[in-house]
This record gives sequence, structure tokens and C-alpha cells, in this order.
Amino acid sequence: MADSHTHETYIIEGADLVLPDCILPHAALAVREGKIAHIQASGRSADIAKKDPAFAGAPVLHMPDSYVMPALVEMHIHGCGEWGFEKLAGPEDLITAAAFLEQKGVGCFVPTVLWDRSAVESLVLAIERCGLPEYTLPGLYLEGPFVNKARRGGIHPERIANPDPGLARAILESAHGHLRIITLAPELNGAEEMYTIFQKAGALVSLGHSDARLPAAKLPAHPYSITHLFNAMTGVDHKEGGLANLAFSGDPDFVELNGDGIHVNATCLRLAARAVSADSLVLISDAVISAGMAHGSYRYYGHEVISSERGVRYADTDVLMGSNRLGIDIVRNFVEQAQVPLWQAVRAMSLTPRKALGQAEEYGSLEVGKFADIFLWDKDLEIPVRPETLLARTDLHAE
Repeated sequence: MADSHTHETYIIEGADLVLPDCILPHAALAVREGKIAHIQASGRSADIAKKDPAFAGAPVLHMPDSYVMPALVEMHIHGCGEWGFEKLAGPEDLITAAAFLEQKGVGCFVPTVLWDRSAVESLVLAIERCGLPEYTLPGLYLEGPFVNKARRGGIHPERIANPDPGLARAILESAHGHLRIITLAPELNGAEEMYTIFQKAGALVSLGHSDARLPAAKLPAHPYSITHLFNAMTGVDHKEGGLANLAFSGDPDFVELNGDGIHVNATCLRLAARAVSADSLVLISDAVISAGMAHGSYRYYGHEVISSERGVRYADTDVLMGSNRLGIDIVRNFVEQAQVPLWQAVRAMSLTPRKALGQAEEYGSLEVGKFADIFLWDKDLEIPVRPETLLARTDLHAE
């Protein structure tokens, strides 16, 4: 797995650059010691070398018919491949999962689990020992336990609890400073105290698995998020309204949206793409063990789940509990079903989640001064490759 903090100096020329607000065709991108130094519309490496002596003799990657994109972010992901983040064998599983995700253009992921003390503590130990940097693995996401059983979705009842300050402190103790996001239902008695406890600890509160009606909902201080819009919540209506209405109000700082085409239909994907600000919309997969693998039977918290073209469902109830699509699969589907340009879908799975994670000043987009945490893609968006991988294979010199 490539390290985006390598001190490589190189130029990519002739590729289409996927910027936060457009695609710059046949352009040039120059990287100096691991950071983006120049973005130039002409696409001529010689022009960059003339104006910046640091690039005299620098290797040049000639990449026509290619895209350059920032690394994608899986901000809400319970597992992938053969790994469920609730049952890691050890830190090596996170390292291997990170390499697996790179095959989908993902350079950052937030392992997501339900509340189970042993699962959280095992995940934390793996995070601390795996050696992956924070820009690749920022911490963990806890979905629950303070959610509404009426909207539990794929969360089993034994993973749900009423708001309790003692349990909240026990969660933080188990997380050992690595809790980045936690899902809560705002209508529960005691939710406001939970907000305070978790926000003081530096976690992003995300509202979800909720039966809330807006007039009675108690909202957290900013910043806060919405967990997987439309799923496991009260839907849009024109009278009381629920969390879906709140997502379209402009108040939440971030709004997750599952773009796999199974959890949310095409009309609602289009609605969200047009009604939620680009600064707020975060594409997620909510992927689970089996994602990116052949369809079949897998295990999740001791329960059999079936991966198929219908997503991943519990074998005994047929309840949809997660996605089997990852990274670029989500981006491609969102482009097609939401009918948006590629740059808009990429932004929702790179720059905006980096903002939610507090990393957007250095990561998440092709902008001068940011780290070149990037992938090169073919025009069919099938095969990603790190520039460093190409540089290691070839002996290239500036013209």
C-alpha cells in the first residue's frame, strides 16, 4: 500500500484532473516532495519545469485517457472482503483490509461497529498496533447503542441501550480516545446529556436510527451529522417531519447518503444530490463483511448474512443490513442514478468526509498545498493505481 507522505517529486501530464468543482481536461499536476505544487490547464510538463526549477529533470507520467482523483473515503464501513471490524484477529487484519480497499480507490476508512465492549476494545487495540497513519485510519465509528429500537434496522436489540451517562463514559474509556463518530437518536430521554459527553470527547454526533418528529427533537450543538439519510428514520413529510426533513433543512453540518443503489432508490439519490449542499453531502457504502467479494454466506456478530445482488441481508429475516459495494462502485452508481457529474460524486466521497473528520486542510481534493493522496484511473473507472507505483516501475525523465 502506497504511503501518500512519500517525498516523491514528479509530474503527471495529459490526464483529466477531478477537482472539487469541475474536471480539468488534458491538464498537468506537479507534486513536490509529496505535496501538490502546481495544477496547470495546458498539461505540458515542460512549462512547469521552466517556471519551477524544482521540477527540472523530474520524472513525468504521461497519462492521456486517465483520470486523477483524490483518494476516496469510506467514512461509514462495518467491513469488507473477509473482514468484519467487530471480529478482527489482530492489527494485521486492518493492514490487509486497507490494502483491499485501495483496489477500490479508497485511501481512508473509519471502521464502524455496534456497541459491544469486547469488539470495541479489540478494534482499538488493533488500531493502536497496526501502524496505519491517522490520515488512513482516523479512528472508529460507533453506531449506537443509544438508538431507537423502533428504527433499529440491522442493529440487533442486544446492541441497543437507553441513554446512560455511566455507559457513555464506559464507551469512551473503551474507545481510548479513538471514537470519531457516534450515532444517537435525538428523541430519546437523556439524549442531550449524551451529546455533551461525546462532543466534549471530540466525537462527531450523528443523528440516526430514529423515530423522531422534528417539533420534539432536541438537536446537538454544531457540528453534527445525519446517519445514512432515509434509512432507519422517519421520512420526509410536510407536517411534522422527521430526520429526513432535517437533512434537507440546511442545519446539519454533514449528511450521510448510501449511494449503492439498494439502500436508497434513484429518485431519492437525485433529490439528495440537488437538495443537500455539496459541503455537507457524504457518500457512504455502509459496507459489511463480504463487500468486494463473491456473493454467498457470511457471519456478522454471530448471525448468518447473505450477500447477493440485493445487498447483504440477514438469512433468517431478509432484513437489509449492509452493502456489498465499495468506494468507486458507490461513486459510479451515484453518477448514474443521481445523474450528477463525476466530480460531484467524487467530492462527496473525498473532500466532504475529510471535512467531517477534520482533515480537509491537507487531504481530500486536488488543490495546491495538499498532500498528493491520489489515484490514477482508467476512463472506465475500473483500475486504480498510485503514481508512486508507476514511478517505481519505470525510469521517467522530464522532456
